[in-house]
Amino acid sequence: MTKELWVKNGLVFTEEGFREVNIKIMDGKIDSLEKAEPIGDCIDAGGCLVVPGFIDAHVHFNDPGRTDWEGIETGSRAAAMGGTTTIFDMPLNCSPSITSLQNLHEKKEYLRELSHVDYALWGGMTETNLDKRSELAQMSKGIIAWKAFMSESGIDDFQFVSPNGLTKAMQAAKEQKKILALHAEWDKEITRLTAFYQYRAGMDERRAFLASRPIAAEEKAVSFCLELAAKYGTAIHIVHISSAKVAFLIEQAKKSGVNVTVETCPHYLIFDEEDFIEKGAILKCAPPLRHREEVEGLWDCIKNGIIDTIGSDHSPCLASMKSTSSIWEAWGGIQGVQFTWLALMDEALKRKIDLKHILPLGTSNVAERFGIPARKGRIQPGLDADLVVIRLDETTIADKKSFGFRNPFSPYENREFSLKIKKTILRGKVIYDDQKGVTKEKFGLCL
Repeated sequence: MTKELWVKNGLVFTEEGFREVNIKIMDGKIDSLEKAEPIGDCIDAGGCLVVPGFIDAHVHFNDPGRTDWEGIETGSRAAAMGGTTTIFDMPLNCSPSITSLQNLHEKKEYLRELSHVDYALWGGMTETNLDKRSELAQMSKGIIAWKAFMSESGIDDFQFVSPNGLTKAMQAAKEQKKILALHAEWDKEITRLTAFYQYRAGMDERRAFLASRPIAAEEKAVSFCLELAAKYGTAIHIVHISSAKVAFLIEQAKKSGVNVTVETCPHYLIFDEEDFIEKGAILKCAPPLRHREEVEGLWDCIKNGIIDTIGSDHSPCLASMKSTSSIWEAWGGIQGVQFTWLALMDEALKRKIDLKHILPLGTSNVAERFGIPARKGRIQPGLDADLVVIRLDETTIADKKSFGFRNPFSPYENREFSLKIKKTILRGKVIYDDQKGVTKEKFGLCL
């Protein structure tokens, strides 16, 4: 039976900008955008923006194996509450990591019917599986893209790739016509500096951690992988960059013909190193937070179109893993999937940056880069009816009781955002309503 639904009276974000049109949805797909008054089942979005459902290409939901850290049920619940309708789950922090065909198949089977939002899976390239080219080729058919680390990942069964190993990873990804995403920090530099700073007498421990992972370690790693990508013609995606200096390196390579895109995360645009020094482990991440000048530099990059995508890098853990006696022992990761777009849009509005420059970073840009523009990322006929209804005249307070993720702590706690997500719609179904919460039914499908 054909199911029809309308979203009416909203200010709808389209390729032509915001428009006063009604959205006709048929069987979960956008059928048309019309001025005519709709007849039938309607969602009244009067006074609201209606934007495409956000795509978060960088989350660690830790399923299977570390569900006490998060799990896709709670992670996707938090994502839906934040307006995200599609996530790409990283291949590490689950146990076992997704570095073999068997692990990939088992994870896909395990996740079936557990997610509130649509999802795709990353595959992992590590020093231990790079020579298994036939198996990697088989894995590539069931993943959205590849992920590799150029420094220690913090997970025992997800080894970083050496400089020689990265050459193999580049070649394999090119052969498979898959994107290779990279955590780009130069391992030898970090190892050397950590040995120097970790036990340095008289130095504040948090400042020592910052000094152990400088921007120069990012720059060296990024420069190296850009050279290899240029040599082999590999499509690469540099994740969670923390500095405008790194973004400019990537932009220069892009202009020279390298097939590269770049992601940053909300925490690099909201918080700075002084916040980390004050609050400690709750803001520990890698690369670490930077000086306020770098934060401002990244915002300039966004305004100038140099940043391609935003990902939350939601990397949860148990509270006890943040409450350690030493910052060096604390888990490095930030819980933020629920607040990524609230925080970014709030900050953009404060800076008087038009949302038309912000929204593509989590919608059409992501869909285009990762090969799903025929399904996701825009409000146009034929695409999935993934929509977010937002009010700009209501506020959201990130208090602990509102957290959707499993372990209720976050650096965003007690922040107030000058907008509110009213509804999140996945393929024509309301999966989150600010009055009713998240649906009990889980409609998420694997892409």
